[in-house]
Amino acid sequence: MKKILALSLLSIIFCNLEYSLEDYNTTSSTYGQNVWFPEYSEYITLHFFSSQGWAGWTSVFVQLHNFQNELRNEYGFENVVIIAVGQTNISNFNTNFCANSDLPLVMDQYPELLIREAFQGEHKEVVIIDSDSNILGRVVLNNLSNSEKNYIRNIIAENYPEPQLLGDVNEDGLINVLDVISTVNLILTSDYLELADINADSQVDVL
Repeated sequence: MKKILALSLLSIIFCNLEYSLEDYNTTSSTYGQNVWFPEYSEYITLHFFSSQGWAGWTSVFVQLHNFQNELRNEYGFENVVIIAVGQTNISNFNTNFCANSDLPLVMDQYPELLIREAFQGEHKEVVIIDSDSNILGRVVLNNLSNSEKNYIRNIIAENYPEPQLLGDVNEDGLINVLDVISTVNLILTSDYLELADINADSQVDVL
């Protein structure tokens, strides 16, 4: 009974992408941190499930690294991150698995494999998840071909949030006197809204 309750609780936490498995890639910007929260909580995340024992691990890891750069630099999808989910005993981990890539890498601890259970992730599968923890799509990768890239790009394009216009406080697509009035109301009530924080000082005031 205790095990069922524990697994249920873990499943809830996992679905909110807030479970605290740390990034083991020393060249990643989130090294040593909890990958999913808060660093990538507003991102579309692509979870690549595989094992470092698989012969193709390193080559696909590099392909995914290059693809993430392509998504960000060529297509403007800055809030997209590919997270590798390894399957190993932590004691056997070494940085060779990272193939000089800066992709985050977390470890699904054998034999429980709780991350795979939460996402129902299969070997060599990429699971695409939006910032609200909805699964948008899945694809199995032996290599990252153009057809697989197109599949992933199309899903991201369909679900990528529209950029917000700084100063458009009422979010009607225009910056005008209505936004000024809304901003004044925020100041008077000491409330904060990022769209009204024009000078990005984390305050909404006369400045």
